[in-house]
Amino acid sequence: MSEPAEVLQNTSTALAKKSDKFSKKETLKLVDLEKGLKFFRGQCVVHVANRLVVRQKAYELLYNLYSKKGFTQKKDSALWLSIYDALPETTTFIAEDDQGCIEGALTAVFDSPIGLPADELYQEEIDVLRNSGGRICEFVSLGIRNEVKNPLKILACLFYSAYLLAWRKNKSSNLVITVNPQHEDFYCQKIFFEKIGPERDFTKVNGAPSVLLNVPLEVYSRLRHKHRIFPFFMINYSDQEELETVKKIEKMIRPMSDEEFYTFFIGKTDTWERALPCQKEFIKRTYPAHEINHNEVSRALAKGFSKKILILVSLGQIPPE
Repeated sequence: MSEPAEVLQNTSTALAKKSDKFSKKETLKLVDLEKGLKFFRGQCVVHVANRLVVRQKAYELLYNLYSKKGFTQKKDSALWLSIYDALPETTTFIAEDDQGCIEGALTAVFDSPIGLPADELYQEEIDVLRNSGGRICEFVSLGIRNEVKNPLKILACLFYSAYLLAWRKNKSSNLVITVNPQHEDFYCQKIFFEKIGPERDFTKVNGAPSVLLNVPLEVYSRLRHKHRIFPFFMINYSDQEELETVKKIEKMIRPMSDEEFYTFFIGKTDTWERALPCQKEFIKRTYPAHEINHNEVSRALAKGFSKKILILVSLGQIPPE
């Protein structure tokens, strides 16, 4: 469940007042950087988590934020992720300040044969969107450090980057998100979401209540130059500029390597073990092939068949004898 409490420090009402204080001088400025997308004159840089150390930073940040709110049980790994993070299309964005300190994260998950995280509670509601011919995207794992001075700016940078990927690159028609009911008004009033799923308790966040919200992404594209849609009232790029931005995002995207897959889903967590059979089968079919580090395999074989070797075999990365 996306938890805006980490983003919106007080109440939705107070945050709405803050958002109205943004001046035209604070319109997002994008700079072409090799290492990310630079916003607000370099105060915030958005990256795609595309290697082990960066993914781990994002998962650790989210776990720490959610655990403070009581949304996760204590885990030795101290990582917040799900089996959907293994999918090649799933993209995690992180925001850093000008000192390189990670300030926030957001993950975009795209619909597939194994569905979306929100299907656990709202499959019937989401199926209505699917049956209408829409392609669904879900934003999950949203968190921003409590110490951040301007959480709305960080949210804007993350949300806008993920929106561009969903709308421009993946051609998603609808964006769904699960939020705590106390933040429903903020999302509906400021970001044009509509509630389509009733309040239910979400096991993933220790039984905390959630509601399902939806917005057709064409709404943002159509109204972004006419209405103060948070955070899109700060965006005034042309279609061509947005397409160029998406190309920069695409260059940063890399599916997980074998090492990353093993580290996050087997070595440090029991995510693979807890995954449903249908999820495992789909990931086996879609997980990209990588060159095997034969030296590493040889060392593992010398010690006996490790858990890592067994999972690589199951993924088809190492042919069984």
